[in-house]
Amino acid sequence: MSATTLAPPRSAVLRAAGLRHRTTVLTLLAVMAALALALLLHGWYVHDGLERSGATSCDPAADACLARYKTFLHGYGASLLTIEPVVHVLGGAFGAFVGGPLLAREFEHGTVRFAWTQGAGRSRWTAGTVTLVGGVLVLVAALFGVLLRWWSAPLTLKDGGFSPDIFVQTWPVMIGRVVVSFGVAVLAGAVLRRTVVAVGVGLAASVALPFVAGAFRFHYQQPLEEPVHTMRAMALDGRWLGEVWFSDPAGNRISNDEFYSQGDFARLQKLVHDGGYTVHQVYQPANRFWPFQFIEAGWMLALGIAACAAAVWWVRRRAV
Repeated sequence: MSATTLAPPRSAVLRAAGLRHRTTVLTLLAVMAALALALLLHGWYVHDGLERSGATSCDPAADACLARYKTFLHGYGASLLTIEPVVHVLGGAFGAFVGGPLLAREFEHGTVRFAWTQGAGRSRWTAGTVTLVGGVLVLVAALFGVLLRWWSAPLTLKDGGFSPDIFVQTWPVMIGRVVVSFGVAVLAGAVLRRTVVAVGVGLAASVALPFVAGAFRFHYQQPLEEPVHTMRAMALDGRWLGEVWFSDPAGNRISNDEFYSQGDFARLQKLVHDGGYTVHQVYQPANRFWPFQFIEAGWMLALGIAACAAAVWWVRRRAV
């Protein structure tokens, strides 16, 4: 009689994948914990300075409040603006550093031959590995995004939540960015079988993705348009201002140069206040921030999951 080899259950595959990649997972957790501690300490320092400046308890449209916020930026803005680009890059890049070696290192070291002969098969082993490590990465990315949302609150007062740097650091989009860079790196590792190259491809995807998304983010929903009759800063309501244009007393649209050539600020203010000229704002309201977050996170997650599925398919079809 011939012996029948039974495939192990999914839980056993996940446990085996966890043991195989526990060093990667623990390293990820340790690095993220260190970054989180640094952000907590720096965030407490900055939030305390913002509170003491009084900028959080005044009308943001008032000149006195603006002066308080400028005083806060003079003392604390340099550290915020120095750390923000680093955090912006590191956030999505963790997916590349974790996903790149996940399969590529197995190919480089030849350990796939052992893994694929343990009863699970190459497809189940690859899918289990990607699911387990990717799931941990998603959880870490979500927590990191929540922390970054709190940490960047002082910058939100100045730039609004739709500011590109702030928008991509909020937890739904942070998850999407991480999953895309992870999936692209895993796929590159499966196809190219070189760890350094796979990490590089994932990093390139992580850096390029916010710029690609930013090119059409404003049009996730139809923007609104509002005529206003003042040149002064309106109360900061968190809106994302996409375009400003002007019309003359007859209602005809005029170019910005034609409008601004008519005098100084006081003259222009008089024209739009009681001279018949109108300022038109095309914008996205603040209450669309979270819908935009989930729209962007949704297509990014779909793209990242598709890349992971393509990696599993590639491993299944290609010989060792």
